[in-house]
Parts: sequence; C-alpha cells; structure tokens
Amino acid sequence: MKNNIRFDLSDYLIHFFRDVNLETGSHIYLPEHCGFNNQHHACFIDAKYLLRLSLRSHKIFSSWSYRNGQRTVYGDSPVVCFTDMPIAAYLETGVRRIERNEKIGLYAIVLPKEQMFNYGARPVIYGLDQHNNARCSQGRYGERILDETALPLIEQYRYVTYVPGKIDWTHEREWRWPYRGDINNFLNHIKEYGIPENIESTPGFDFRSSEISGAGIIVPFAEDIPTVAHDILTLIDRGVIGRNTFKFIIAVESLQSW
Repeated sequence: MKNNIRFDLSDYLIHFFRDVNLETGSHIYLPEHCGFNNQHHACFIDAKYLLRLSLRSHKIFSSWSYRNGQRTVYGDSPVVCFTDMPIAAYLETGVRRIERNEKIGLYAIVLPKEQMFNYGARPVIYGLDQHNNARCSQGRYGERILDETALPLIEQYRYVTYVPGKIDWTHEREWRWPYRGDINNFLNHIKEYGIPENIESTPGFDFRSSEISGAGIIVPFAEDIPTVAHDILTLIDRGVIGRNTFKFIIAVESLQSW
C-alpha cells in the first residue's frame, strides 16, 4: 500500500541478541550442552555466540524475559521478542544504547513482518483500559497471570505495562511471537535441575519447519560475515532450510550511513 512507504515504517521484525550473564536475575535458560561445537564454558555468554547458536539450531529461543529473577512476560506462553523499528533506526539506537551500556546488541536476525504475522507474531499491547490496575496472580512456575476479565489468557503474552512518566517501553515498538507447544517437560526439568534438558526441547521459533523466505542477519563487524555465512550455508547443504530463507547479511561497520 502507498501509505506504508514511509521512513518510519518497516517490512521487517528484528530480534537482536545481547550479552548475558547466566548468574544474574536477567538470565536466559540454556542447557549444559548445546550440541556439537556449540559449547559455552562460562556464565558470561556473548551475543555473537547466541546468534550462531540460534542459526545452528535453526531456532530463535523463547523466554519470559526475566528481570531480577521475575518474569516480565505475562500469561503462560514464552515468547520471542522483536522490534519493528526500521533497520536504520535500529542501527542508530543500537549504537547509541551500547555506548551507554544499555541492554541491546547489534547481532540480530531479521524476519519479514507479514510472514511472521502469519505465523502468529503480534504487536504488544501497551497498557489496558483499566488504568494498569489489573489484578495479577502467580502460577506454579512463576507465571504472572492477569485477571481474564481484563485480558484473555491467550492474549496476555502481549501485555506491557505503560504508566506515562514512570514506565514507558513504547520506544521499543515491540512485537512478540508466542510459543504454543507443550512446555510441561521443559518447565519440570528446569524446576528440578535448573537448566533445560537439551536444545531440542527448548521452546522457540523453528525456521526449519517454517517457510520463511527473505530473512536477513545483522552483525557489527565485517569479519563476522564469513562465519555467519558458513552457518547458513551449512543449513542449506544439510537441507534444513531453503536457499531463499536468508537473503542478506549486513555488517554495521561497513555502512557509510544509515
């Protein structure tokens, strides 16, 4: 549509990876062994490793976005988070926020927005009509469940608190894809052992089983391109993804402007 051709809109959703420390309250869940040649031997895990792990596992991992040990995603579905900022805007804000030591990264997977909508991704809901006073209960595994009179359970993964002047995440222009598979075994294993059993049982968006085409990769450095391209070509050679699944790799340092 003609009205969609604007500098502030994008046809893509961006899932970026940032450095994480598994010993903090803002951790992610990873198994002890992530498969052949995918081992992390420290609690600090860098963003490049996480990008390559996702590519090699053909899966973007879902989570509840833990902060200070608490879930920030409501409902009972783990999600994959995206921003629908235009790529140029993401690069600009990413560089600036990294300079301020904020939680963002310049390693990213870029997926076509329309295709991801068809697979279930939706924009988040910033605030509710009830002035953000919706009652919340806690489930067996730490779920944060809103009163369903305020928002149905199936939609609660989309909710983000918004209090003008106090809590405002609207700058993230966030979309989320909910994992709808069975996670009981995954949660039980974490409850008993503290980590997932294996990478295969870890929930996420598996682009092997999708028909995604025209996706891309963003990396900060030109020297990252050969290794990332190798991971993609290996998936193609193995018949895991198609030749058109990924169409481009952008190295931020090689761009003259954005």
